[in-house]
Amino acid sequence: MKKNKEKRYRLDDKIASKIGLTINKQKRYRLSDIQEDFLFNTVTETNDYEPKKQVFTAISGDGKIMNIETYCKYYGLDFDKVRSFKLVSHTGIPFYNIAFYESEDIDDANTYLEIKEILVKAFDKAIKHTTTIVDGSEIANIVIGDPHLGAYIDGLVNTKDFSIPILIDYLEEIVNKVNKRGFKEVNIFFLGDMIESFTGLNHKNSWKGLQKGMIGAEVIRFSVNIWHEKFLSKINNLKKVKLVAGNHDRLTSDKDEDTDGGASDLIAFGLELLGYDIEFHPTVISCEIDGINYILLHGHKGISKKSTKDICWDFGKKGVYNVILEGHLHSIVQNLSVNMRGKFNILKDDSVDHIRMHARSLFTGNGYSEDLGYTSNAGFSIITNNGKGLADIDNKLL
Repeated sequence: MKKNKEKRYRLDDKIASKIGLTINKQKRYRLSDIQEDFLFNTVTETNDYEPKKQVFTAISGDGKIMNIETYCKYYGLDFDKVRSFKLVSHTGIPFYNIAFYESEDIDDANTYLEIKEILVKAFDKAIKHTTTIVDGSEIANIVIGDPHLGAYIDGLVNTKDFSIPILIDYLEEIVNKVNKRGFKEVNIFFLGDMIESFTGLNHKNSWKGLQKGMIGAEVIRFSVNIWHEKFLSKINNLKKVKLVAGNHDRLTSDKDEDTDGGASDLIAFGLELLGYDIEFHPTVISCEIDGINYILLHGHKGISKKSTKDICWDFGKKGVYNVILEGHLHSIVQNLSVNMRGKFNILKDDSVDHIRMHARSLFTGNGYSEDLGYTSNAGFSIITNNGKGLADIDNKLL
């Protein structure tokens, strides 16, 4: 995996010096590190008729407690970099204890290797997965788009709620539907966006849509557990798992820094430790299964801007039917104009020797997509050979 140069976020030196912030051992700025005598000192404005204000007090001029956003604005702190906060009131003068994201790019060679070490420690000695073998017919490929594990959506008007328990319910429903069909071989295609965010800073305020604790090494370890315990281990006659990375799978907040989908890479590594036959690629996987060639993309990279003919020429297989699968549906629609969204089709191209389509997403959207007027239902696809070398695609709603 390509390693990126480390870029650390720092508060403006003048602001940090003025308010007395220091860095703790975890390399985070915390207000609790400030000396108590400095924290609660009062300062007088040059205008003697103006009321005194207390440094870092959470009490506003009207005597009310400031909310965290107002507090940050008042003291010149970047609210969008707040990772967690707690109102401390037992001291007599209330103030906020804040932990900031100190880095826009918390991924570097050490972080990547450290997480691998965590996964090895957690799973290397675990009992390796062995699939349950049952009698069956047909070979099936299960297409899973955009799980966004760790996302949390609640109380929107037209968008369904989403959380880890809801995602687990979806996975259990998929397992039941697949096992009920009685396939003799099952392959899983993951089309990326396996997690919502590694840093919590993929987009401005993206941390607001995260389930508590679902960032960093924890979201990777947790994801491996979920995919193993709640999904893959329960599928009968499971053979191979294919995984391409999505734009949410980067280990950095800057989309231009991590182009290799490090989070998906680590998830694939963890699943391999557990005994799964898994193939990962940050961009594209092309594979022939049961006489049909599949080209797996997430949909956010330059490859997806190519014509279907060029994709088939570059990554397909001549002489067989090619199926191009892309995820990223909700993000693509967000990027379209109102008129373009009205004309958008899930099926992008269909011909005698190929088909190109967007897979359904398990994650159905957030406040941003709802504001744009786009909502959808969760779903997945089952693809089999129809007996004539063509893809029989069964789109399922959840």
